[in-house]
Amino acid sequence: MSETLHHSGLRAHLGAVFALAPAALAVETAAGSVTWGELARAGDEVERLLVRAGVDASAPIGWVARNRAASVAVFAALVRHGRMVVPLRPNLAPAVFCDELAAQRLQAVIGDDDDWAVDGVVEAAARAGSAGLLVTGLSTLRVAAVPGLVEVGPPPHRAPMPGFVLERLTSGTTGTPKRIPVHEDVLLPSLRSGEQKSAGDDEPLRLKTSPALLFKPFSHAGGLFGLMLALFQARPMVLFEKFVARDWAEAVRRHAPKSASLVPAMIQMIMEAEVPPDALKSLRAIRSGTAPLDPQLQVDFEQRYGVPILVDYGAAEFIGGVAGWTLSDHREFGASKRRSVGRPRSDVSLRVLAPESTQALPRGQVGILHIKCDRFGPDWHVTNDLALIDEDGFLFLHGRADDAINRGGFKILPDEVAAVLRRYPGVRDAAVAGAPDARLGQVPVAAIEMRAGMPRPSASDLEAFARAHLTAYMIPKAFHFVDKLPRTASMKVSRPELKKMLGL
Repeated sequence: MSETLHHSGLRAHLGAVFALAPAALAVETAAGSVTWGELARAGDEVERLLVRAGVDASAPIGWVARNRAASVAVFAALVRHGRMVVPLRPNLAPAVFCDELAAQRLQAVIGDDDDWAVDGVVEAAARAGSAGLLVTGLSTLRVAAVPGLVEVGPPPHRAPMPGFVLERLTSGTTGTPKRIPVHEDVLLPSLRSGEQKSAGDDEPLRLKTSPALLFKPFSHAGGLFGLMLALFQARPMVLFEKFVARDWAEAVRRHAPKSASLVPAMIQMIMEAEVPPDALKSLRAIRSGTAPLDPQLQVDFEQRYGVPILVDYGAAEFIGGVAGWTLSDHREFGASKRRSVGRPRSDVSLRVLAPESTQALPRGQVGILHIKCDRFGPDWHVTNDLALIDEDGFLFLHGRADDAINRGGFKILPDEVAAVLRRYPGVRDAAVAGAPDARLGQVPVAAIEMRAGMPRPSASDLEAFARAHLTAYMIPKAFHFVDKLPRTASMKVSRPELKKMLGL
């Protein structure tokens, strides 16, 4: 092939990817494998049925985002044919999923057997005026119209969105996930940047031999970008429907990738599973993001496996990342700046402003983080993250401004308190939230998840430990022990569910 990485557009690029080696492995799952040719064949049938159903070329299309080969075929088909992808979350309760279909009012929805078998889904799609397609199978994919949903129903439907490739969902950590449309002009530079190598414009497009191990849910922004990047790079994929530490380690041993991406909870799971270091010997680095990484966990992991963890930061509005560590930065600063999420990417500018002010703060002071990125235009974007930038340009996050607890005028950042509680012997994880208090306004309370088999400490022991490591006003008023902290699909602690759990 003589095509280069820089095609005139995403459709042309993916067309070149799928023409490279149709008989080669594209997707591997525990149940079977699928070739690039089979993905293309199923994708072409998806497009044929969408046209037959009367779906407009620029209409957003619902895609039930499961980590399965059939879902990959659907996603690739929609992008290859210039259609906009609207991810739908498969892990919702049936009634909530039906409400989501009704709210989106899409011209078409595509899912598999499990999705269309959910109580009320066919009826909900019909009420929304959606045509329905079924794509299912393991090594051979089957594509069919859903009976009763063979054509687009009556309007109104969502407005066409030409030029947009997909919507990404925020994590839902602080509430209902938001939908952020991503234009091709934004996505392409992010994909090229995501290759993380110095490829020249004239480098031929080749089928990669090292696969992408994809286990983050495709309904989550990180999982979706991982899928898109694998397709863009012509990289085969190994799919997992959920993360199991030893299954993942066995895949690393078999396929010998040079890098991997894990959220902090997964790093903890690998340590607890006592995965042997030999299984990870191919890895040169692990990238981690989406949630704060405990510095001691990072030290313990790197000492056991000899693999550096490079922390990344991506704000909700920016696909493809904002800041991160490089291997050279890790070698020079890794020990001294453990809590940092790295330095800004080359096309990103950062500044920290005083809350509710246009005054830029000097290096080393905490304020509201503002981001400007060439991929997203010339404007500064205001985040809800509290941060500081040090004298070397490293970014340190200090939690979210709206999570701060106001205890009688003293501001408490829940992540800072939780980080201390995680250091207590036997504590697996901790989370902190603000409880109403008649005298002080709010007081912090903590939820504690213990390691399996470890005895629960008394509240007085935890309080004494907190008192030894925290300022007095930061000490939680109460400690609640839970079997498991509530988590989103991206394995972050869900703030709304945490508050429900604590009765707040």
